[in-house]
Amino acid sequence: MVRTRPRNGLAISDVLTAAIVSELCWPSEELWLVSGWVTDIPVVDNADRQFDSVMGNEPRSQMTLSEALGALTRRGTQLHVALREEDHNQLFVDRLQRASGADSLHIYSSADLHEKMIVGWSWVLKGSMNFTWYGVQRNEESLEFEVDQAEAARQRLELRTRWIGGSA
Repeated sequence: MVRTRPRNGLAISDVLTAAIVSELCWPSEELWLVSGWVTDIPVVDNADRQFDSVMGNEPRSQMTLSEALGALTRRGTQLHVALREEDHNQLFVDRLQRASGADSLHIYSSADLHEKMIVGWSWVLKGSMNFTWYGVQRNEESLEFEVDQAEAARQRLELRTRWIGGSA
């Protein structure tokens, strides 16, 4: 459990970076991003070039969320993104569609979506944080990062049931 607070210097960005880098090293077969609001936040800081080997053919100083998720679709991940029906989210969706393998990206929406989570093959990151700059850098948030393949499978099954009717 991570509780972030600007006053004590705790930020979720390191946990989010670790999860994304682990995915770039060993992509999940299926990954879910569920969020009410999302922006194309930087998720990998590569200023010191420590992640060049996992960033692909053209490493750069940072990688945004859409770039990282797009790279995963090109590496074989089936990416499912469920977002609140908000104009705010459209720029991220547009960038993600440009960055992704078309057959590997699945977008869903709901007018009332308020859940926030990312689910990989063997891990779950969920809590109060939207995947926005304020969520990652500014707001006081509570997040749980759990590495447990059974829990991740249960979460994916629940998300499939909700968004695509339970099919695999």
